Amino acid sequence: MTEITTVPPYTNRGAQRTQESGLRACVDWVQATFKIVTSEQLITDILQLKIDDFYEAETGKYGYRRSKKFGHISIYYDGRDDMGIHLEITGQGCREYESLKKKTWKELFFEMMCYEPDVNITRIDVAIDDFKGYFKISGLIRKIKNKELISKFKSATRIEKIDIETGESKGNTIYYGSSQSRIQIRMYEKDMERIGKGHQLEEGLKVWNRTEVQARDERAKKIAQMIMLDDESDQSIGEITSGILKYYLRFTVKGKDSNRRRWNTAKFWDKFIGDVEELRLTDVAPDKTIEKKVEWIDRQVSPSLAVLFHAFEGDMDVLKQFILNGSDRLTEKDYAMIQKFKEEQKNRLINGND
Repeated sequence: MTEITTVPPYTNRGAQRTQESGLRACVDWVQATFKIVTSEQLITDILQLKIDDFYEAETGKYGYRRSKKFGHISIYYDGRDDMGIHLEITGQGCREYESLKKKTWKELFFEMMCYEPDVNITRIDVAIDDFKGYFKISGLIRKIKNKELISKFKSATRIEKIDIETGESKGNTIYYGSSQSRIQIRMYEKDMERIGKGHQLEEGLKVWNRTEVQARDERAKKIAQMIMLDDESDQSIGEITSGILKYYLRFTVKGKDSNRRRWNTAKFWDKFIGDVEELRLTDVAPDKTIEKKVEWIDRQVSPSLAVLFHAFEGDMDVLKQFILNGSDRLTEKDYAMIQKFKEEQKNRLINGND
């Protein structure tokens, strides 16, 4: 077996705090399948790593026969002709990649979609770590049993790990949704999990609860797009995660009203989530602007246009035909965007602004 000679360091430097309140948000898993991009392009151009960083593993996964690995970052290849290559960055791999300081998640997702607009992002996990103790997992379980949870999910599953010899609880986990569904939320005692695996907690750390959102397929790509397009990159991961949680879960205080949805939200939940607008993964794309179109064309389309220009020896009629064909497919939203841009340009001229 090939010896692993290089493994990136493991740190939490890339994780982002959501508030000055003992909360931290992070990307905790990434998987994507590329049909056009080669493994070399993925390593050097998208991840900005070195080919020599990776070693050839003896086995593959997900139907691929071979793989290249660097720590907990894996690239699977040599599958069927229609399978392309598959990138997997585990939770620990996310921390390793952040420690290398090559790209932010915003930059990485942007690069992935620039190289292959139809990239199939099959899974993204985003998480919020709570080091203050806004709630206890056991307390949430009691609230669920007491019907004090309003949720888009129909059921929750609780799993408790118990030491057989001592009878002590080694940690509780609550699952909302199936692991194979497009969205699953997990809440668990991360400190208990770490201790159970033989890890030591940081000095002074008394509580560590983790709340994870696992998204698959189109929901995963939607989250990547939200992170990629969010202007407030320092807060985007935390706000996006909180917004998703706010949409799917609401813990309440039991009231007298027969309609549970009219019960007041529990104060601990409001404090944990913060003042974040609900985000629906099915409809969260930001407003398109001409400026964003220009940026997208420059980063993603201009190389293809240059290829066509040189291939047809500078014949602009070829490019004009593409524009004419595209004009026939413009929607009312496109025309509204064009009109808004023209009005803004006119106002800039009137006001004497560049």
